[in-house]
Amino acid sequence: MEIVLLRLDRIGDFILGIPAYRALRQAHPDARISVVVPSPVAELAKMCPYFDEVFIFDALWLLPDYPAWDRWKSALKLVKFLRSKPADLLLDFRYQNRLDPLVAGLSGAKERVGFDLGWVSRFLTKKAPPPPEDLHQVDRNLLLLQAVGITAVERKLEMWFDEHDHKTGENYLPPQELLPGVPRIAVHIGAATPSKRWREESFEVLIHELHANTQADILVLGGEGDLGFSQEVVDGLECPIVNLVGKLTLRQTAALMKDCKVFIGCDSGATHLAAACGVPVVSLFSAANEVEVWKPWGPQVKVLTRHPACSPCKAHECRRTDGYFCMAEIKPEDVVAEVKSILAEQH
Repeated sequence: MEIVLLRLDRIGDFILGIPAYRALRQAHPDARISVVVPSPVAELAKMCPYFDEVFIFDALWLLPDYPAWDRWKSALKLVKFLRSKPADLLLDFRYQNRLDPLVAGLSGAKERVGFDLGWVSRFLTKKAPPPPEDLHQVDRNLLLLQAVGITAVERKLEMWFDEHDHKTGENYLPPQELLPGVPRIAVHIGAATPSKRWREESFEVLIHELHANTQADILVLGGEGDLGFSQEVVDGLECPIVNLVGKLTLRQTAALMKDCKVFIGCDSGATHLAAACGVPVVSLFSAANEVEVWKPWGPQVKVLTRHPACSPCKAHECRRTDGYFCMAEIKPEDVVAEVKSILAEQH
């Protein structure tokens, strides 16, 4: 049996689908399961034990600032690719854009399953109802599987990396072993959009106070796109840190996270990555997204957020003009208090 999954969205979306991939593999242990993911997700997908093959495709209709014709050409290109590899079953996990069920419906697979978004879903053979507004993304993914009669036994996350990832990540750290009783704390400064990012002065105060209160070894994490912002954060610091911004792959980041006592981050793929690694997470969550739908998944997650009247705004940048910014309402002292509480519980 040939099964193809369309997982065209971001890192966090991919991670929150892990219970669904596992349930699908358990239901079809002998099937050949392929997944289509965007390039930033590929390195994680290639380590996932539930897939036999990973295809990379960057869907332009999901990216900002592309003209309508380019978006349609991108969708047609994916349809052509899928029709060249006809499958017995195709599952499309997205439900936010009308091009998604159209691509899935024209894929040529015998069974074509996606969410019902109206007339554009007419070419699907099975449809899942639009998810309830307050249903978490993990359960939204599992809702799609119910359309083909699959129910998940467990809903926990997991993550994968190899010894090479761990050794390469460790090579970036100072050549010294952790002293007994000294925790390692990861602070990720990145976010997908400006509306989800904490301010640089807040990160600067947080890192200083974390070191003063815990004497922790602090790893500052972020992607290449966070390099400029990271300089604004670390230039004024007087406490020691290990600045790893822009240096690690996702899997190397996951390998280092495993050794951390706490992870702190905004609404980002890295925060979902930490939760999947089983690290206690303090999530600084903006009002751009619905917290109950998109918060990191796991028993060791603490979410700090505010609920202004404008939430969820879904905006790339804050639209308010009165000086209010929801992320600024999350104070460094609140984060430090949560970290100290987590560390105290670990002793």
